[in-house]
Amino acid sequence: MTLMLFIRKKSFLQNKSEIRRCKNRETGVFSLNKLYNLYISLSRSERVKKPLKILCYILGAFLSVGIIALMVYQTRDSFVKIWQGVSTRYLFLSLLSSVLIYISMGLSLYEVLRIMGRRVSKGAAIGIALVSTTVNYVVSSLGVSGFALRAHLLNRRRVPFGMCVTASIVITVLLYFVLAVIILQGSVLMLFNSSATTMQILKNFSLIVVMCAVCAVITAFLFNNEWRSRWLRKIFRMINKVLYHVFRALIAKNKYDSFMDQLDEGIDLIHKKKKKLTMTIVYVCADWLFTILVLYFAFRAVGVHITAGVLVAGFAVGMVTTLIPILPGGLGAMELAMTAVYSQMGIDWDSALMAALIYRVVYYVIPGIISIFIYWGLQLSSPSSPRKKKLPKEFSHERTY
Repeated sequence: MTLMLFIRKKSFLQNKSEIRRCKNRETGVFSLNKLYNLYISLSRSERVKKPLKILCYILGAFLSVGIIALMVYQTRDSFVKIWQGVSTRYLFLSLLSSVLIYISMGLSLYEVLRIMGRRVSKGAAIGIALVSTTVNYVVSSLGVSGFALRAHLLNRRRVPFGMCVTASIVITVLLYFVLAVIILQGSVLMLFNSSATTMQILKNFSLIVVMCAVCAVITAFLFNNEWRSRWLRKIFRMINKVLYHVFRALIAKNKYDSFMDQLDEGIDLIHKKKKKLTMTIVYVCADWLFTILVLYFAFRAVGVHITAGVLVAGFAVGMVTTLIPILPGGLGAMELAMTAVYSQMGIDWDSALMAALIYRVVYYVIPGIISIFIYWGLQLSSPSSPRKKKLPKEFSHERTY
């Protein structure tokens, strides 16, 4: 009996030493997993951070509403007169332009997925584009929140996560490039019309340089394999973090290689079929055109005739303010900045403020409310029901990365 116990103990110690040696061989991976597990455990245990984040969002919302309320209150008398004279016809055209914006977004997503051989219905693509765009109005995180939600909804429709990343990258490059061209055109028009100061023109050209730099970085991501592999793990980890906080799901560590293969496959398909991107470019251009038309018709609704250069200048400034993290969708800051720019260019302050508020409601508020119901419909219509079935294979509740 004693001999048997001694043999079992010796065997146990040998197995334990072998496990220890295996762990020592994989020190790097083990340390990474340990650190990531520690992060997840801390994010769950430190519940104080959640109320703090919620408090920041609430304070940001109150600050935004306070800015708008103060501006409206100071011009309340003339504000009422302007509102009474608003043209219903131009309001309808502004709303119609807003609808066409999100249709263009969805069709551009549909075309990119079609090029990569992944088909979703046009209705689903438009709905996903609407929901993933409007979520960034609530949580301004440089587009990461919308990107994660888009990837989640597409993945439920059996689009591989790597393909989702490729589609988002291609559309982002095109969006920024077209916006840079629009601002360049507006700056040139302002220069010829002499309707702006040298400082305002320099600011516009600075925005152009920044957006072209962003396009260059993203393009390098597409074409430089070594640079892409080095940064992709960091991006992947950040997306995983957002997915965990939003959906309590993680992309499993053993799916990372599969993700890389999917991404490379998607990029190769885009390279081979780049001539088929014509319709995607057309839809992206239409997206920006209708966005500017929403603001243009808002000015026409309040009786203001505005030139293209002045319109684009204020539009560009307003787009930058939407990136302020603490303010949802740049609420308050965008209206104040756009009104100030247009006022400096000779447009009545009250009329510019009314046009900016119409733009806010038509482009942000109404689509944001509609997207709540669209998201509910997308969840119910997905091939895997969120309540009755498990998450797709690319997602799991593992804590390791």
